[in-house]
Amino acid sequence: MGMFRDASETEIDIVKEMAEGLGSTGLRLEDLLDKATQARERAQDLIVCYGNGSSESERPDVALVNDSIREYNALIDKAEDALRWLLIQREACGFRTHRNVRVHYPIPTKIRLLGG
Repeated sequence: MGMFRDASETEIDIVKEMAEGLGSTGLRLEDLLDKATQARERAQDLIVCYGNGSSESERPDVALVNDSIREYNALIDKAEDALRWLLIQREACGFRTHRNVRVHYPIPTKIRLLGG
């Protein structure tokens, strides 16, 4: 008898389910981070236009800029939640270190709303 035993069908199915769960949570997190990147670009474009507008007619409304920032910040909140769930799933699967996860899925900082 060797060092390793044969895995049963049930054990194989459990490992497959664990892998699929981790994979789908990771994909959800990647999707949220991609959406957040796009939302950040839109918000930053509006912030630049707001800051560079020489007259009131050229300047976007502060409410529009802040709505864009809120959209971005909400996506960051969702990404942080997805990251927490991924870390919880990893813990449940027996992974104890998460350094690589935080490197692979860096969560950007939020943007402060404009006063006005």
